[in-house]
Amino acid sequence: MKNIFVLLLVALSFTSFAQEKIEELEQYEIRSYAPQKSGVKDLVFEARIDNLTDILQKNLSLGKLSDVSFKVYWLSPSQYQIEVHGLPKGFQEVKADLIQLIKGKLEFVLPESFSEKFKGYNLKAEPVADGKLIRAIDQTYTMAVPEVNILMDKAGALKSVETRAPMSVVKTEFFHSPKSWSNGKLVLDKIVLNTSQGAVKITSTNDIEYQNVNGIGFPSKITIKNVAEGKVPATAKEKEKTVKNESGTIIRFSKYEVNTGKAQRYIDAKK
Repeated sequence: MKNIFVLLLVALSFTSFAQEKIEELEQYEIRSYAPQKSGVKDLVFEARIDNLTDILQKNLSLGKLSDVSFKVYWLSPSQYQIEVHGLPKGFQEVKADLIQLIKGKLEFVLPESFSEKFKGYNLKAEPVADGKLIRAIDQTYTMAVPEVNILMDKAGALKSVETRAPMSVVKTEFFHSPKSWSNGKLVLDKIVLNTSQGAVKITSTNDIEYQNVNGIGFPSKITIKNVAEGKVPATAKEKEKTVKNESGTIIRFSKYEVNTGKAQRYIDAKK
């Protein structure tokens, strides 16, 4: 069972990185779109992962399943609860693993404050040919990620974030554009993660599509594609060769309910 969830987590992976304020980062946040800036304080929505029901049905003994899906209740500034629908009663471990799958995608729906993502680091900005490079260094030697390089383009938009740790490098590229409903603010269209660890390279692409809900933009679909490449060393009988594996999935979001008070009531009841 764990192997199944490891594969799903890889397909849904999205790297978050540790977090101090600097003017360029704050300006980028001001120019970036987030539903919270449009007054969203109470939000309920549904999410579905394509083929999830079939995957669970084929690989786990869960009995009859029907449209396994998620319902998310979010309350400003950062409270949330996630329900899993379509599973029989019990199976708490399975539900907990499934919740982790969708939890990592909440950042696409309700982006967190970017200017707060680098607390605890020593920051230094310097001009480069493509714009400005902000180096975030952990001088306390206590962070899981000791070095982060943030590249802003000449227009002040976030271009890439590169995290460095022993034995691995992760470079995340960001692609934005304004939308008709974003009042000129930048909306995230795509994220590409390039992970290098030894001889293995993994590229994960997240393409985001949006819907307009009463003038507020929310994701309608995230298409995820993962490509893993590695080298198999030469043997006495075979030359060195490259092995390539591809996987991916689609997450669909629907039934957004904005500021109805439903999330407040649900979360209060859970307390």
